[in-house]
Amino acid sequence: MTDELKNLTVVAFESRMALPLQRKLEGLGAVALVAPSMKEVPLAENSKACAFFEELEAGTIDLVILLTGIAARTFISTLETKYAKERIIRVLATKTKIVVRGPKPTAVCKMNNIPIFATAPEPNTWREILTILEEDNSLQGKRVGVLEYGISNVQFLEELTARGAVVLPVPVYQWALPDDLIPLNRAIDLICAGEADLALFTSANQATNLMKVAIDRGLEARLRGGFYRTAILSIGPVCSERLNDLQLFPSAEASPNKLDTLVELAARKGRMLAEKKKKRAKGFEVRIKFPPPLRGGGEGEGGHEITLSPTLPPQGGGGSNDSPIMRACQLKPNKTVPIWLMRQAGRYMAEYQMIRGKVGFLELCKNPDLATEVTISAVERLGVDAAIIFSDILLPLEAMGVPLEYREKEGPVIGRPVRDLESIKNLSQVDPHESLEFVLEAIRKTRKNLYPRIPLIGFCGAPFTMASYLIEGKGSRNYIPTKILMREHPSAWKTLMQKLVTVLADFLNAQIEAGADLLQIFDSWVGCLSPEDYAQYVLPHTKRLISGMKKNVPIIHFGTGTATLLELQKKAGGHVIGVDWRVPMKDAAKRLGKTALMGNLDPVVLFSKPDVIRREAKKILKAVGKKPGFIFNLGHGILPETPVDHVMALIDFVHSWPA
Repeated sequence: MTDELKNLTVVAFESRMALPLQRKLEGLGAVALVAPSMKEVPLAENSKACAFFEELEAGTIDLVILLTGIAARTFISTLETKYAKERIIRVLATKTKIVVRGPKPTAVCKMNNIPIFATAPEPNTWREILTILEEDNSLQGKRVGVLEYGISNVQFLEELTARGAVVLPVPVYQWALPDDLIPLNRAIDLICAGEADLALFTSANQATNLMKVAIDRGLEARLRGGFYRTAILSIGPVCSERLNDLQLFPSAEASPNKLDTLVELAARKGRMLAEKKKKRAKGFEVRIKFPPPLRGGGEGEGGHEITLSPTLPPQGGGGSNDSPIMRACQLKPNKTVPIWLMRQAGRYMAEYQMIRGKVGFLELCKNPDLATEVTISAVERLGVDAAIIFSDILLPLEAMGVPLEYREKEGPVIGRPVRDLESIKNLSQVDPHESLEFVLEAIRKTRKNLYPRIPLIGFCGAPFTMASYLIEGKGSRNYIPTKILMREHPSAWKTLMQKLVTVLADFLNAQIEAGADLLQIFDSWVGCLSPEDYAQYVLPHTKRLISGMKKNVPIIHFGTGTATLLELQKKAGGHVIGVDWRVPMKDAAKRLGKTALMGNLDPVVLFSKPDVIRREAKKILKAVGKKPGFIFNLGHGILPETPVDHVMALIDFVHSWPA
């Protein structure tokens, strides 16, 4: 007996090999709980499999891709209820070409003397299948059958189609929860209590089922809080990808992706990873003096470091292009509905309040370290699908030479409002790398320390909203000076808007260079305009700002009070149109057509009881239906005094909703 894991509490979620895995972990000295999290159930009435076999026999299928051994075995056994096995094997061996993902489907083929056309190399993911088929030019115009394992791999099917294949997905079995949930619930309780040191995942669907049971028990937030202190080990890249989707970020990944390798990894690095995880979690709380969090986001808390195998995306970006938010921006389907919230790092959070008790708002904005902490802590505490850099839309105005202060209970105040052509001409041009470098440094630090799968949003105010602040000097109800300048002095108005567009475009481009993955343009005050005024005085300038981006990153175009302006907003530009709560989402979807949407729960709903929050969120989700390209958000920012638990209840509910 060895003691590499002596006195460590290890939970694992393996089903078929549960007992052997339990013995291996105990042999390493661990206090082990192996909790089966799923069972594979063949489809009782599988007419699709039979219809697919008929096509195979007719010789109309060029390639069959076997992703798992159990899918291959179940496909054959399902067909045996209707056809002779000799006939099934003969068809598979002679009527098509077989492509396998890894050793298990390979073993099924060898056992049945079925020739293999191509085998994906390690790490045996669907991406390697694409690579070998691309090299062989074997997809264009070909009919390709994919034996699916439990759920559809939507991205794989999309990539095959994009390469010219006619794809025929063939479901052969589905995943279900195990009959006995007692061990799984014990594992959840251990993690929630912070008593688990390591968690081992040997299949992507284990994470899905784990979260489902936790959500059904109302424990998702506490489970995430437990993972805040528990190191996660993944068996391979497919499993890691699913964990990342669920924001249960793995600390390390086995390579090659085998059970024995995963156990060896746990023996070699488990103690070190577990100690680091708990130390970072503790350090994070002590440094910021947070209360014990109900919820976390995975590895990286505290020191914001990450220990990953070389097969995982490195820190610093590059891994977020296929995250749920980015897929929504591209109108691609998602497994779950992505969600982030405007002002998600703000006054309603105790973490933010503690920092603000020591520094002023502007000081916080201008301190890259603190801005990074506030940005990342909101993501990790809430489990949202995107981070938005902690900053303020008015900072470029200060850089243009306008006195700016933030007064308690009054908000931002411009020291010298700009209301004539001479004042407009005196506004300084801005080099964001000088006067706004603190924002760029915060973006760089955040992108470096944020998980690669979480996209980082940069932002600015829209030209009209920024101009209104300059002219009004503070918040306004009627925008009288703004509308007077706009209508009576169109030349001065145009000069002001052109100056603002130049400054804002440079600022946004600098944010992209610093590491922002997508952008949001806030037109918070534009709802005061008629459609005619918007079209004449605003649209051309907003359009020029959006078209002035040097790199093609997704842009969210958000405004409030825009019920009469949505079509004009779309014309001005943006990959995603943000909708406030005054517009029914179903109407917005109908009016804007093939455009990604974001929104639009009334922020005041978050003051209601959780069952009311879920009811109102459900209305929006049902209104959107299966439309790809939807990001759940509020219709405006989170309000002060909003209960944090209510925010987390909303996020948990949206994540549980099937996209």
